[in-house]
Amino acid sequence: MGSGGARAPTPRWGRLLGGAALLLLPLLLSAAAEQTSPGTACSQNTNRTCEECLKNVSCLWCNTDNACLDYPVTKILPPASLCKLSSARWGVCWGLFKEENPYARFENN
Repeated sequence: MGSGGARAPTPRWGRLLGGAALLLLPLLLSAAAEQTSPGTACSQNTNRTCEECLKNVSCLWCNTDNACLDYPVTKILPPASLCKLSSARWGVCWGLFKEENPYARFENN
């Protein structure tokens, strides 16, 4: 048998939740835009701190010259021409990537 019967009415709370979600949507979108801040260039955080630089997830911090750089997304690891690997930080400021290890382990310092 087909289900050609009348549809049950939408519960009142369902409409209330939908309306509340529509009202909150602009607030959620503006909060997300503040967190990612894609318009902020990484270079604006050069000569500041690693923590300030890495607030933008598309940035790379180089300890040797306190430079905040755009992470080279086409590479898995940043090239030495950009920043020596043991001085490069991305994601977190406290890690140390050991180049001399043939397995290039990541250590916490």
